[in-house]
Amino acid sequence: MQSALAQARAGQGQIVAVVGEPGVGKSRLFFEFVHSHHMDGWLVVEASSVSYGKATPYLPLIDLLKAYFKIDQLDNTRAVRAKVTGQILELDEALREAVPAVLWLIEALPPDDPFLARAPAQRRQRTLAAIKRLFLRESQVQPLFIVFEDLHWIDAETQAFLDDLINSVPTAAMVLAVNYRPEYRHGWGGKTCYRQLRIDPLPVAGAEELLHALIGDDPSIAPLKRLLIERTEGNPLFLEESVRALIETADLVGEPGVIDR
Repeated sequence: MQSALAQARAGQGQIVAVVGEPGVGKSRLFFEFVHSHHMDGWLVVEASSVSYGKATPYLPLIDLLKAYFKIDQLDNTRAVRAKVTGQILELDEALREAVPAVLWLIEALPPDDPFLARAPAQRRQRTLAAIKRLFLRESQVQPLFIVFEDLHWIDAETQAFLDDLINSVPTAAMVLAVNYRPEYRHGWGGKTCYRQLRIDPLPVAGAEELLHALIGDDPSIAPLKRLLIERTEGNPLFLEESVRALIETADLVGEPGVIDR
């Protein structure tokens, strides 16, 4: 994941997919990484799908926009319009045409706005294009880390947005991080900016073996090993990341077998 961040900072955007069965820690891995020091200087925007989401168009995309504009459940329509309009125009006046498209999608557009007179297909096309332009422009201001979780539940409209956005990721300061179950299918596998991480939970013995390779078998760190295994639920990627974080913060120093805490 860290190499993907470095490439994206240099303007070579990356798609990182974490694949695994239910309960292996896909969401936990994202949570820990997003809240780590690696995200310093990044704008993180997150969305997730839900089991009934395929029947509700744009649901994860609406979730993503509300997170980006910091829209609270208590915000009334006037407050929502002010947040969206102000943030878009502050980002770039050239994005003014994106305002009605975004407001339409989050159901905050005034009923007399001309945007509503457009044919449904045209509204859809303009909306998806406007949101794509918005996030690409944001990535020019600061590197952007976009999270979409549980793509196996995604609706067709949000899928269309992702498929289009992905075409522009390679030239943006952006990481698109997604997770899904193995049955989900997409057409991104052949892209050079795409990397897939498959995670399966390790049994306790396997987790102990991995930690032995990472930090050795000094008796003084046995309690730490048990804590790491319990905390990561046997997720090998998270185990490695947790050990790396402890080393980077100097909570662990030395070589395997000669560890100081």
